[in-house]
Amino acid sequence: MTSGAETDGKADAVNIARAYIDTGNYERARDVLGQQLSQAPNDPVLLALYADAELRLENYPSAANSARAALSIAPSDAATMRIYALAIDGLGRSAEALELAWRSAIDNPNDPVAHWFYARLLHDAREFVSALIVVDEALRLRPSFTTALFLRGLILKRLGRIEESTAAYQRVLELDPDNAEALHNLAVNRLGRGKLSRALEGLLGAARLDPMLGDLARVNIGLVLSKMLSRAAIVALVLGVATLVAGVVRAEGESTAPQRVVVGLVTAALIVALWRMRRVVPRQVLKATARRRPSLVIRVVHAVGSVGLGLWVTAIGPGVWSISTGLGLVVFSLFLIKVDA
Repeated sequence: MTSGAETDGKADAVNIARAYIDTGNYERARDVLGQQLSQAPNDPVLLALYADAELRLENYPSAANSARAALSIAPSDAATMRIYALAIDGLGRSAEALELAWRSAIDNPNDPVAHWFYARLLHDAREFVSALIVVDEALRLRPSFTTALFLRGLILKRLGRIEESTAAYQRVLELDPDNAEALHNLAVNRLGRGKLSRALEGLLGAARLDPMLGDLARVNIGLVLSKMLSRAAIVALVLGVATLVAGVVRAEGESTAPQRVVVGLVTAALIVALWRMRRVVPRQVLKATARRRPSLVIRVVHAVGSVGLGLWVTAIGPGVWSISTGLGLVVFSLFLIKVDA
């Protein structure tokens, strides 16, 4: 017979381990559960939690062994079955994992989690059409199932159905406004559609909500900034042509007033583009991204230098030197545009 003290000790260990797992401290959770398992080696709850901690640490053999031991004692536990399936999937036994997930969905036809899990493994196996059918069944059973909605967004993105994928992420955010992953993926969808400002805002928001997404978000922020500065390079190309023309007109001794107006307008457009980017991106994020993507520094210097040239030509006027300078700006802008293509 289990004493009250042993029962309380197990309950405390389970609660502490779950708290560690929820906060991402998987090694501490494993240590707490390991100590308790030394006293109760055949407890299915402790074994399942231990398997979960090992799974999150990507120790797949240990996770599989512990989950299998738990299932030998409590074979009908669906959550443990999912842990076991993920563990053997991590070991490269994807076909077995899929079969377990399929069997769980068949045995539990009214359980949306069972269908979601099967859809998840189908997605991982790149069987996207089948995954979409299964995840839609999960959502039929529970329309507000945000985890399934998020998976639906992933699957639709893989199928090239970007608008529907975006709608799925937007629905997730309606139900869970602090879902950082949905906000991140929505931003990536917008990036693919060329909506750079909104994509940048979404990526920054996702990084603020979940620091764990920081590295991935910074990579995508760097891509957005690169595309923004590529557009700035196109404007700088126009500025270079206008400067070159102004220099030619000046060399011929004619009035350059019309050309200076054009240079001024193009320069103003470039200033507005840079100001918008600077307003959205915090300085520390810009510095961190530039360290990861040094080419951004070149693009920023190019854009700022182009502004300086445009202001000089507009305010003071072009000279014969404007021909070579404008030509140089055209060539370098074309290079930057070509590199980004």
